[in-house]
Amino acid sequence: MEELIYIGAGLSVLCFLLIVFDHIRLSRMIKKYKSLLKGLSEKNIEDLMISYSNEMDIIKKEINGQIENRIANIEDKMPACLRNVGLVTYNAFENVGNNMSFSFAALNDKKDGVVITGIYTRENSYVYAKEIINGQPSKELSKEEKEALNKALTTN
Repeated sequence: MEELIYIGAGLSVLCFLLIVFDHIRLSRMIKKYKSLLKGLSEKNIEDLMISYSNEMDIIKKEINGQIENRIANIEDKMPACLRNVGLVTYNAFENVGNNMSFSFAALNDKKDGVVITGIYTRENSYVYAKEIINGQPSKELSKEEKEALNKALTTN
């Protein structure tokens, strides 16, 4: 029975020493933590971190709003862009080779746009443009211009 008292007393002393040791370590850590939080300015680091976090949230919301507005603006302009194209190259004259003549059609989503034709000869080159409204030409189209327009109309 006496042995149990000595063992209990020894364990109590050991626990007391461990508590004192942990208290000393914890006091040192708290002191370091407080000096760290004190910071270099009037605000402590914790307040600075919170204010930086709040500023970051505000900036993030502004950036996201700007991006969404810019994307919406671009999407509004997309139908007016010339996105549907067709190109045909050919020989306009028998004595000129290498398919140097061309007809190029470019249309927006409303099927408005232009057909541009370049005719190459050995002596000269000529370029013509014809307006397209709702997929219909403003002037008569050549076979190659019609082919370029059909390519542009079928492009998605």
